[in-house]
Amino acid sequence: MSNDKSNMYNILAKLKNSNPRLMDEKVKNVFNQLTEAADRDVDLQVAMNTEISESSVSVQNYRIDIVLKEFAGHQKRFYNIVENDTDTILYKELALFETAMGIVKKRMTFRSGSDELAKFDADYENSLYELWTHQNRAKRGINENVSLAKADAAKSKLSDAKVKIIKRL
Repeated sequence: MSNDKSNMYNILAKLKNSNPRLMDEKVKNVFNQLTEAADRDVDLQVAMNTEISESSVSVQNYRIDIVLKEFAGHQKRFYNIVENDTDTILYKELALFETAMGIVKKRMTFRSGSDELAKFDADYENSLYELWTHQNRAKRGINENVSLAKADAAKSKLSDAKVKIIKRL
């Protein structure tokens, strides 16, 4: 536990020991207020229901698994969205964590657009692959000018794909 967390824990422990009934009442009151507010705010709902581990992030009934893969000569993190109850992979190898969280939020609020986000994520992934490939070719001196021009075009497509994703979050 970090020093700041340890200090906060000690303060809360002292408060609880001084008047346990009052502290329990206060905690229950804050919890009820947060729960009520979370019904109207999906971001708060996500924050309250998130568990993070080294290899995944769980939010309510969904888990985002982090998968490391070789990608265009680099090690890249990809994200699988899994439904916890059935252990079914709903979306596989998304390139951006933002896309994965956006899809989870849409599913939690029963809003459409998850498949559209996944499509834009695939566009992002393809553009990233193209960018890294052309950058690697330029570094190795293979048609350097052509590779750099193609890398610039891929960078533009990459940016466009990310903007599309962000607009739909």
